[in-house]
Amino acid sequence: MTIEDITLDDRGVMLTGPRLGVMGEQMEGMEAKMFDVDAAGGHVSFNGLELPMNPMIGVIGVAPEGDPINNGTPDRHGGNMDSKKITSGADLYLPVFHDGALFGLGDVHAKMGDGEISVSGLEIGSTVTVTLDKAHNMTTGHPVVIDEEGIYMMVSHESLDAAVDESVRQMIALLHPHTDLSLSELTMLMSLVGETQINQVVDPLKTARFFVPNSVLDHYNISFS
Repeated sequence: MTIEDITLDDRGVMLTGPRLGVMGEQMEGMEAKMFDVDAAGGHVSFNGLELPMNPMIGVIGVAPEGDPINNGTPDRHGGNMDSKKITSGADLYLPVFHDGALFGLGDVHAKMGDGEISVSGLEIGSTVTVTLDKAHNMTTGHPVVIDEEGIYMMVSHESLDAAVDESVRQMIALLHPHTDLSLSELTMLMSLVGETQINQVVDPLKTARFFVPNSVLDHYNISFS
């Protein structure tokens, strides 16, 4: 699918508190903070500090393979991946487990950094436009995002270490058939140009992404469109 557009409302909210996010054990009470959002200006003010917005979709996915999964949890079907890379102009590829896919999205943020360490980004109402299509050149068991910078493999796991490792393995498995490289050579190339990155560390499963720049895809004439 392609994320065509994210149109934001003009008012958003953040919160944090006990047992929430990375700092939850040090919080004594819940606290919420409201924000006026100037979508046209592209910035939001945090106590006078002007911050550039990066509208993105926190929860997006299809029906999971087995038992129902709460919308607050990410997994192979997508879900609450909280990736700032899932934004306007990006293509998202998801494995489909049921007829019709049963697609849904929500949890839009006007701004959020990698990690979402407080357990919320700048949560906001929005109107999102996406184009859904069946992918003919992509076979993946985990969500994949492609944007103007490159390709990202997203993997969720109870352990962030395990999510990082599996995102690397899955990316290599995806790209290997499209190159003339041995497994050792491709592993070396990924160590030179690939980047391990983090989506979020506060959900029931943590989500890592592994990034490969478009220069590699272009060199090997790899296209998933």
